[in-house]
Formats: sequence, structure tokens, C-alpha cells
Amino acid sequence: ENTIVKKNFLSQLNIAVKNNLRNIIIFLSLLFVIFLSFQIYSFYSFNKIQKNSISFFNIQNNDDINILTQTITKLSQENNFYGILSKLELIKINLNQKNHQEVIELYLDLLDNNKLDAVYKSAIASRASYEFIGISLDDLSLDYSQVISNFISYIDENLLSYQGIKLELIYLTKILEAEKNNIEYKNFKDVNEMYNSIINSNVTSSATKERVNKIHEFFSNK
Repeated sequence: ENTIVKKNFLSQLNIAVKNNLRNIIIFLSLLFVIFLSFQIYSFYSFNKIQKNSISFFNIQNNDDINILTQTITKLSQENNFYGILSKLELIKINLNQKNHQEVIELYLDLLDNNKLDAVYKSAIASRASYEFIGISLDDLSLDYSQVISNFISYIDENLLSYQGIKLELIYLTKILEAEKNNIEYKNFKDVNEMYNSIINSNVTSSATKERVNKIHEFFSNK
């Protein structure tokens, strides 16, 4: 009887081991497939980034504007670091060609990228704002006031280093408003209040204050 019980036990143990072994093999096989898939994806992604890197740096020495634009446009579609760099390069090309609407769309595409950190968004928004204020001051017939205000709104006020920059940009929009409407700088209350706010601000750097002061002196004596 003991022998029969032992045999039954061993038989059941053998079945249990085989069943578990089968499950373990299936589980390990799935893990291997997942691991292999990840390795293939990583290899593909690495190669793609490497190719993007080579393409991006190769075009820096290319003088053909058509080839340059085509390559940069293609790279700008990538969802990685070189995609962002390529968009910024594409912005530069379009600025030189005065394709302002295209520049606006490219900037907004970057600023609406949820993967971009607030610091980078603020830097890009600041650059876009300065550029379009400059464009507007050069040609007062152009009206990018709403575009500039929108760009400024992307600057994160929680970033201490950008608080002063944001104030300066608002000050420059007031100067633009005065220039467009033939308002004398000295008599424009809004612009002088912004100037005083910047000069007396604790969050504005000395470099920004010095720059704003020079602008103030220039327009005051204009």
C-alpha cells in the first residue's frame, strides 16, 4: 500500500513538475521575445538617431539651400533631439527668406510639444518674441502683436531667470505699440510704468536692467 501511495505521489509530482516546467518555459520564452523585441527596437532607435546626427551635421557644410531645406525638413519630423534642432534650423532658414507665417507655425509646433521641459519652452518662446518684436519694429505695417503676446504667454513665470526677460519683452511690446500709433515715448504712461517696474524689480538681472535703460534713453531722446 505504501508503495502504491509513493508511486501515486511520484506520478503526481512528475506531472506537476512537467506542467510547471511547461509554464516556466512559456514564461521564459515570452520574456526572451520581449527582450529581443526591445533590443531590436533599441538598435533601430540608436541607428536612427545616429543617422539623424550624421545627416544634421553633414548639412552644416552644404551651401545648396534646396538640399539644405529638404534635409532639414525631413529631420524636423523626427521625435527626438535632432528633430528639435532641425526645426530651429528651419526657423532660421525661413526667417532669412522672410517666410514669417511658416516661422510662426514652426515655433508653435515646438512650444506645443509636451515633451519639452519648461526651461526650453521659455527659451524658445523668448527667442520667438524678440525676433517678432524686431521684425515688427523694422516694418511697422506688419501686425504681429497677438502673435508676440501668444509667444510671451509660453514663458514660465515660475522660472526665476525668465521673470526679468518676460518683463523686458512686455516693455518692448509697449514701445512697439507707441511706434505703431505715433505715441511719443515720454508721454506714454504704460511704457514708462513698465520701465520703472523693470528698474525697480528684484527679479530682473543687472544685464537686463542695463539693456532696458539704454533702450529707454534712446527712445526718450528720439
